[in-house]
Order: sequence, then C-alpha cells, then structure tokens
Amino acid sequence: MTGLLAGAAALAVAGLSARWNWWRGKVSGLPVLMYHKIGVPPKGSKLGNLWVSPEVFAKQVDYLLRHGYAPVLFRDIAAAARGERELPPNPVLITFDDGYRNNYTEAYRILKEKGAKGNIFLVYNTLGKNNEWHNPDSEHWLPMLTWEEINEMLASGVMDMGAHTMNHKNLAKIPLEEAAWEMRECKKRLEEKLGHEIPCFAYPYGSGAFVPEVRQKALEAGFKFDFSVKQGIAPWPWKPEMGTIRRIFVRGDDFMLDFHLNMTRGRARF
Repeated sequence: MTGLLAGAAALAVAGLSARWNWWRGKVSGLPVLMYHKIGVPPKGSKLGNLWVSPEVFAKQVDYLLRHGYAPVLFRDIAAAARGERELPPNPVLITFDDGYRNNYTEAYRILKEKGAKGNIFLVYNTLGKNNEWHNPDSEHWLPMLTWEEINEMLASGVMDMGAHTMNHKNLAKIPLEEAAWEMRECKKRLEEKLGHEIPCFAYPYGSGAFVPEVRQKALEAGFKFDFSVKQGIAPWPWKPEMGTIRRIFVRGDDFMLDFHLNMTRGRARF
C-alpha cells in the first residue's frame, strides 16, 4: 500500500512538474508581457486564449506592482539604449498586439487607475475599423482603436505605441519586398501621424514569421527593437545581434501561478 501511495505521489509530482515549470531556475532580464484582448471572449470564439478578463488583468498588474516591478514605455527603453537615462529597477514592458479598442476601454482604464504603463503595437490600416482582417467569424467584428483614443492614451503618458505592419500579414509568406514595405511604411505613417519616433516593432503571427531575411528588412526600416513571440525573458541590456526580443504570452486560461512562473522563470508551461 505504501508503495502504491508513493508511486501515485511520484506521478502527481511528475504531472505538476510537466504542467508548471516551478523547477526551472530563475531568469533575470527584461520581462515583456504579450497581451492581445482584454475582455470576455464572444461565444464560440476560436481564439479564447487571446482574451484576458479585466478582473484577471487587474490582478496581474497588482502582482507586478506588489512585487516591485516598474512598468515602462517603449520611449523609456529607447532612451536607455541611447544612454540618456537608466531604466528603473525591475523594469517590465506590458505590450498589446494589434490595437483592439478594448485596449482603450479596459486595459488603459485599469493601468491608469493603478498608476502603471503599457504599450500597443498598431496595425495601421485597421485603425478606426473592425477586425475583418483577422478571423472575423470567430471574433464577431471587434472594433479597433481610433486615432482619437490613441492620441488620448499617448498624451496621458500611460500608453506608448509601436508598429505591427500595415495590414497584419505573415511576413514570411509574402514577397520579401512587400514584407519590407509593410514594416517600413507602417513606421513612416505612424511617425507622420503621431509626430514622434516609433522605435519598436512586433512581428505578426508565430515564430515562423521573422525569418532572417525579414528581420534584416525590419532593422533596415530603422526599428531599434524588434519583438517576437518566442517565449522567455529578454536579456537586458539588449542588442540586435542577440536576436529578436522574447516575450511572455499571457494566456486567457492562465492561473496566477502561471503568471508568477512566467515572471520569474520566463515560462510556466512546456
């Protein structure tokens, strides 16, 4: 009987160790959190893990502040890289991909209430429209940010903006010159519209989207920092030759234990 119990306990530990990476060593560097939508997914959504509820997001921001993390803006890391000022101790970047309007109605509201900061990667040609460009059947035509909302968030000092291409195409699956235009033109138009440099860029889609040829075009476009969906904590100080900046994908079905492990180990799951 004792042997059976010991075996069952060993299996339980093995199962938990596979689901939660508590056994990994702690990782230092710059954690970059990757969110998409803050809200409750529509019924039948096929992208439920891209949604984090406002309540859970608020708890995650509380965790960061309680544990001494300092949310910073894209402009802060750009200034630090230029040697103009140092980042605060324990910096963290909170980022949102695509530019959904719920980043304004939910995420911005929560960050402002708590005295935290965030950053949004914008898809230029979707602004002021809806998400017909990206799986409309499952996401029920979600509205995207408007220029008025973007300017309000920038003026508040709570949010900063980065580039996420003109049309959210998979850059590895289109001609290289078209991919270069998607990145270069997005940077140019955002800078013209917003009146300041856009140093940060995030590649749409998964890890296959930033092949070396595409990444070279991103750097040639003038981006100082390029962010991927590779899971992990980014080294800091960071240099382009280190590769794309890793991010921590915050899933809608994560527990606070997942969040803690992501922040301290760089990943919570295999």
